[in-house]
Parts: sequence; C-alpha cells; structure tokens
Amino acid sequence: MARAKKTDYVYADDKTIALYQRPGSSFWQARIQHVNGKCQAISTRQTDLDKALAWAREHKIMVKVLTARGQDPTAATFKRVAERWLSSIAEGDNPRTIHDYTTIVQRYHIPYLGKFKITEITQQVLRDYEQWRKSYWTTGPGSQEARETIERKDGKIYVRAKKMGSRSKAYSEDTVLRQIFAYAVEHDHLPASRRPVIGTPRSKSRKVVLENRYPAFTQDQVEKILAYCAESTRAKVREAETGLSSQLDLVDQDRLVFNVFVYLILGTGMRPGREHSKLKWKHLRHETVDGVDHLIVTVPPGTKTGKRDVRCDNFAMTKLVAFRMHSTFRGDDDYILADQETGQAVKSFKRQFSTMCRVLGFKADQVGKPFVPYSLRHTYATLKLNAGVDIRLIANNMGNSPEVVHAHYGHDTAVSRANELSTKLDWMGVENPLEKPRKRPRQKGED
Repeated sequence: MARAKKTDYVYADDKTIALYQRPGSSFWQARIQHVNGKCQAISTRQTDLDKALAWAREHKIMVKVLTARGQDPTAATFKRVAERWLSSIAEGDNPRTIHDYTTIVQRYHIPYLGKFKITEITQQVLRDYEQWRKSYWTTGPGSQEARETIERKDGKIYVRAKKMGSRSKAYSEDTVLRQIFAYAVEHDHLPASRRPVIGTPRSKSRKVVLENRYPAFTQDQVEKILAYCAESTRAKVREAETGLSSQLDLVDQDRLVFNVFVYLILGTGMRPGREHSKLKWKHLRHETVDGVDHLIVTVPPGTKTGKRDVRCDNFAMTKLVAFRMHSTFRGDDDYILADQETGQAVKSFKRQFSTMCRVLGFKADQVGKPFVPYSLRHTYATLKLNAGVDIRLIANNMGNSPEVVHAHYGHDTAVSRANELSTKLDWMGVENPLEKPRKRPRQKGED
C-alpha cells in the first residue's frame, strides 16, 4: 500500500503563518501563531495561495486588535465545549443520567448559548438566557410542540401531552450548566476568574429547610431497631432448635445478614446499595490511634466518591467481628453481606427494612417523609451532629461535602434542644424555685 503523501507547508511571516492543503480539498488551511501565544487552525476558504495568505494576515491582525480589547476570538464556542463535556461523561456516568443531560444541553443550552464564545458568556448573557428559558414553553420554541416523547428507565418510549418544567428541573439545568463551565476551566477553555455564577440561591425558609432534610431515626428509635435485630435473631434460633423445617434456618441466615447491614450503615454512614454491596472482608483493617483501637473500612474504587477510608463505630465493629466467625463466607475475597447460600453480595434489603419498620410502627419522620434504607445513613449523620462532632469529619467519613451535610442532615428543633436554650435569663425578675439558697461564707474569727 502506497504511503500517504506528506503535507507540504508554505510558511510566511517568520513561520507564524503556515498554509497547507488537506488531501482531497482545494481550500487552503491556515495555522496561525497569535500574539497571545495561542495557535489557531482555521480554513481560509480560498483556493488561490496568494489570496489565502492575504486572508490569514488580515485574520491575524483582527485577532490582535480584539485581544487588545480584552476579547479572545480564538476561544472555543459554547457548543463545542458542551459537546466535548458530553463525550467526556459518556463512559463513566449512568446511561439514564447521560440521556437526561444530553436532552437538557441540546434542547435548552445549545440553541441559545451555542454560538457564543465560551469566554463571552457573561452574567448579562446568562440573565438573558434565563428570560428566554422561562418563556420557552409558553411563547418560545417549545410553544410549537403539543406533545413530547418520553423514554422510561426500562427503555420503553411513549408520547404524552407536553408538561411544563418544574422548579426542580430548572435546578437540574443549572447543575448541568455549572458542570460545562467547570469542564471549560479544567481544560483551559476559560480562565477560572471569568467563570460566571449560575442560578439563584434557593429559599432558606424554615419550611424549605425541613423539606430538604432527609428522613432519619431518633436515638430512641435506633435503640428499638437494635433491640429488634437482636431479638429477632434469638427468636429464630430458638424456633430452629425445636426441630422445625430447615427453611427456618435459611430465614434466620437472611435475617442475620440484614442485622449486620443495619449495624454497618448506622455505624459508618456508608451508602446503602452502591457502597455496602462492594465490601469484602479484605476491606476491613484495625488501626491504633494514640493507643485506641479503631476498625477502618476501605470503600473500594468504582463507587460514587471513589476509594476512601471510613471509621466504624464500636457497636458496629463488635457486630462485624462476631458475624465473620459465623458467616459461611468469611474469606478475605468474600463479600461481607453475602447471601449465605450463593456467596453473592446482597444488593438490596428493602423488603427486610420495610418489615422491620412495620413491626416497630415506624412509618415516617417528624415532617412526614417515609423511612427508607437510606434513612440509616441519614441517622448516622444526624446523631453525630447532635453529639457535637465536627461537621467536616462527618462529611469526610460519609464521602460528602460539609455543605451537603449542613443542608440535608441534622434535625434540631426547639424541643429537642430545649435544655441548651435554658439559661439564667429564664428567671429574670422571678425567683428560681430550683436554685438552692447559698450560705454566707464564714468570716475570719467567727466560731
């Protein structure tokens, strides 16, 4: 096979301009070294060499003038950066998430912002975009659409009447826009100092704060949950000893694994499902800090926040150590929460969790949000906050940011923290019935 012909370059102006033709094209391409140090490859749209060189020189002068005015004509367009960002997340993210993000970018962001240079998008441009976005479905492009096509999680596609976007969806659009600009900064398409502020702060009224809080169990409820775990196991063991069917032994093993799951999440704050199902016995180790023994759980790579070390509370540590002695699968490469018949990781405990809540009468938290397995993780954060643990340490252990912990965890109320609100000011102008009278100190010389 013949070797491809090497591209011949025509240089000019101390090699700051290079002209060449691509195979199969009669147009001259230009590679221009600008005064700002950036190198730009661009088509001159000229077939004559002299005209192509003249065009390249004019373009170089124009870029120099615009650069002196603080503009960057060599910058990538928003559309180009957005498409590159979508390609970068195509491999690692959830397919459903990628589909939703692509829809947002192609329906809203690119049609309005696509032709802007990424460096030209200012706060005023974003304010204009927000106005355009608000009218998208009423008087804008979306007003022409009577129906919309929806793709479900199972892959089925159906058509329904058009629905107006909710406020939560608008927040999702802002999140996507922030990630695109973060990608632009990370890949040197945009200086960090010129990254715009996107979206408006959410309302922080008490009602909104309570609605944003995740449902968590109280300490009294946790004690009942732990008692339930202990008693249910003992009851099943007693029934099995009476000679009932061997299926009871299976039920007992399932319950035992569920109990360990409860202890593990309550004692570490790990994420149920995506994190607990990847844990193997080799991910546990003991560390001694200032003479105190601690059990450290290493969350393996491939989870939401990647590899990290998690400190396990003592009550959960003793449960894990004891469970390993009785587990059928106790090897270093065996899953901790393994099905005791197959050895496969148990990924979900929704059924057992629902049964436990029904037996204990736990339906919802103080604002009416129903309890879910994730509530065990939320409980870990809430109890740690109430105990006065540094919010940064809690966030680090849970694989979250302090801002997320502050926004979604902690359920302080005037009732739960009433004793801390009680001070000497409570008795201004009134005799405190609980205060004991003080004796006058004995003076020198008195008997």
